[in-house]
Amino acid sequence: MAAIHQAFPFWNALTELQQAAMLDYTIIRHCAPGESLKKRAGLYIVGDGSIALYSSHESGRRRVVFSAHWMECLLLTPAFLADSSTLSLELFAREVSEIWFIPYEEWQEAEEWLPEIRDYTVELMSSQMSSLIFGVSARMEKNISKRLALFLHRFYERSRAHNGDTLHISHEELAEQVGTTREAVTRNVNILKDAGLVQTGRGKIRIIDPDALQAYANTESKFDEEE
Repeated sequence: MAAIHQAFPFWNALTELQQAAMLDYTIIRHCAPGESLKKRAGLYIVGDGSIALYSSHESGRRRVVFSAHWMECLLLTPAFLADSSTLSLELFAREVSEIWFIPYEEWQEAEEWLPEIRDYTVELMSSQMSSLIFGVSARMEKNISKRLALFLHRFYERSRAHNGDTLHISHEELAEQVGTTREAVTRNVNILKDAGLVQTGRGKIRIIDPDALQAYANTESKFDEEE
């Protein structure tokens, strides 16, 4: 867990005692793919793998509300969990993962140490709200291929430092992200592939031209398939 400092831009501003306390607050959990994590208020840090917060619907389809990958964080506050109690939210590991968890009470205590930690919390909550708004606005789009292109470009921007131009994600996971079926994702990935925007392999998608992918997502196209 020595790498936890990579997740916190304020780490070097902490005293040695504060760093030790932060490590002491942290609970480590190793998760199998698809394993459910009990929703507790606090900060979830992805040491390895990825996690996703899903909203379940009566139809049985799940949609991703938030997701976090290597060295990304997800903050669940008591207020958020209370306000979202009717959304049937579930938190899962999406692959073999190591999750570091700091309970909310301890995180609040740490916020008193430095203004940088309070600023980090505000930025993290703002980013999570941006992700939520992105998800809602993307799903208001009529066609699947544009929604898919939007998500792939956003995912690429977030993970390229760790994964380069190749995204390790299945069609089933993409379907959950964009709110459609796996079959529809397969058809529309092929549309993006035929347009020369991506290359595909088993469980992975390589972004050939991220600028063109973003442009495709933001313009109308005769290739778009409606739901």
